[in-house]
Amino acid sequence: MTSNTDAAGRWLDVLATGAVRAWDGLVNAEFSMHAPLMPGEAETPTIGLEANRTRVEAIWQAWETFEFTDVSIHAAADDPDLVFVTARSQAKTVWGAPYRNRYIIRLRFRDGELLEHLEFMDPRPILEAFDGHFQKGTRQ
Repeated sequence: MTSNTDAAGRWLDVLATGAVRAWDGLVNAEFSMHAPLMPGEAETPTIGLEANRTRVEAIWQAWETFEFTDVSIHAAADDPDLVFVTARSQAKTVWGAPYRNRYIIRLRFRDGELLEHLEFMDPRPILEAFDGHFQKGTRQ
């Protein structure tokens, strides 16, 4: 059996590719995902494996390249199902805009599957890279 920190590393690898079909066996059917500072993000988490696959697949259509770097992953000392990640990203949109950001991500696992992804990042690089590519209230 692998640890939740190992699973968190696999999750970031899969997430960076946008390969939402690779979530099977890694992500729980009740998966909750939320990035409250993301421009256009709903006020509440998106819940459910399929709803989040659809959401991430749509977002990842905007990336020509995307990579997490400087990743640091740690389980909470008192709760091994709670994992904290810090990371940076470097990416390029399909329209050629560069993108770099820093992240703090809280992950919760249940029985070895990812149950919750809560992500915080600086919204300014997103607004700059996606200038003219957002519709009010939704992401494109």
